[in-house]
Amino acid sequence: MFDKDPTLNTSNIKNSLFDENPDMIEEFREEEIKLDIAEHVYYLRDATGLTQEEFGELVGIDPVIIDDLEESAYEGDSLAVLAHIEKALRRHVEAPIKPAETLYPNALLTATITGLKLRLFRYHIGRRTNTKNNKGLETRTPEEKQDILNELEPWQDALVRNMQELQMFALAGMTEWCHLDGGLRGNFSGNPNEYIVAASTHHELIDALVQNIHSGRRTVLKQWQQNIGVQEEARYINELEAALEQNIFGEFPDTEWLVQTLLEFLEMSAL
Repeated sequence: MFDKDPTLNTSNIKNSLFDENPDMIEEFREEEIKLDIAEHVYYLRDATGLTQEEFGELVGIDPVIIDDLEESAYEGDSLAVLAHIEKALRRHVEAPIKPAETLYPNALLTATITGLKLRLFRYHIGRRTNTKNNKGLETRTPEEKQDILNELEPWQDALVRNMQELQMFALAGMTEWCHLDGGLRGNFSGNPNEYIVAASTHHELIDALVQNIHSGRRTVLKQWQQNIGVQEEARYINELEAALEQNIFGEFPDTEWLVQTLLEFLEMSAL
């Protein structure tokens, strides 16, 4: 219905075909947004377990429009309808997951639920009671390092998809949105652009960790620290440490593991 080809490099297409036709570039971008909205609306409805008719009644929108949105065929203002749906869901859906009160943990929680919607994550119950591994990253065996790389891979994809989703919210001028996946639900508020920056910061640090595991060089971490700055790095660490202490990630052991691993990686700079 709205599946995207993961091998499709839209920037290459635009560069190679549309360099001399800005109108075609804009049309292509509008179609991309329609596809993003189609996917998002479908997953929201699927998470509620409702038919298009039932979902339309819940959010106060004609089921025909719901169908058009999911088919990427709606001719009206899709972003405005998306904002209406999100506001309606926040009124009607209880969200048992209370997000952290700080940006960096919130950004990871939104990415977690985005990833779960896409069935990327494995739910590791054992991680609920995991304590920090005393064995440093540099002293782990090749097999242990490969395990870490395997765990990090879906995070990179989930964060990218989450940033795309947040960009859609930003374009719609939304300051409140709802993430749903079956029993995993979370209501979020704030500036989507700030969430995008926070998600990008996580993504870049994970990328630095992956490069470090492959090469053993610490320069990639130093570069990340230089990019973020001393003050913002301190905020990043403080917020994530506080979230661990508050057990914010209790329902999301994959997220808890990631936070522990990233904080452990950052400690390498002090050695």
